[in-house]
Amino acid sequence: MPPQSNTSTTGSSAEKPPTTLPLGVKPRDIPILPPGMRDESLRKIHNPIQKNWVYFTTYGREANGAYGTSNGTLQPGGVNRIHWHGSYSETFTALQGSVGIYSKATGKRKLALGESVTVKPGEPHYFFNDGDEEVVFEMKFEPAHEGFEKSLYVMYGLARDRKPGLQGVAGSVLDTAVFCGLGDIWPAGVTGAMLIPVLKGLRWVAKRSGREEKLVKRYWG
Repeated sequence: MPPQSNTSTTGSSAEKPPTTLPLGVKPRDIPILPPGMRDESLRKIHNPIQKNWVYFTTYGREANGAYGTSNGTLQPGGVNRIHWHGSYSETFTALQGSVGIYSKATGKRKLALGESVTVKPGEPHYFFNDGDEEVVFEMKFEPAHEGFEKSLYVMYGLARDRKPGLQGVAGSVLDTAVFCGLGDIWPAGVTGAMLIPVLKGLRWVAKRSGREEKLVKRYWG
């Protein structure tokens, strides 16, 4: 889950196709390729509310679904809510500064430069920055999850449009349900156990009403 604590927009999708298509991707699929594969400038997205950015270094489409990687930042004092992913692992690697990670398996720890930790599917975790400077870290998802990629574009796009909702996560409860369902990102603990059925139900409403399709089309392309 992205940090709860830098500015700009995802921009509009370019029409020019990539020079080389990934294995198994046909020219007819170009309109649904990730934004950064259609326009390199769209690999980097910003959240002006949280003052963070994410740069997609490898979309899942570029690794034939095996993995996806992105670099992200977290501002001083930033922390995201404890959550879990059911269908993919997440490996964090510190690229700049000391990144804080909590997982159920390892407890709370700080990653030194170049150090990594992997969170397994279903394992509750969160990350934080208790230092005085911005930190930069890599996130690697195995296998890749295009829904997660879409969820970040939606969340950061809503923040760009100043419709961020609670702590910059999404524009409304319905949008939060879209974000969680798309990205396979679920709140942990007792509160999570009570909220997840509600979020899944609301996502069904968002899909039936066309809200999810509208958000993806607007911010993913």
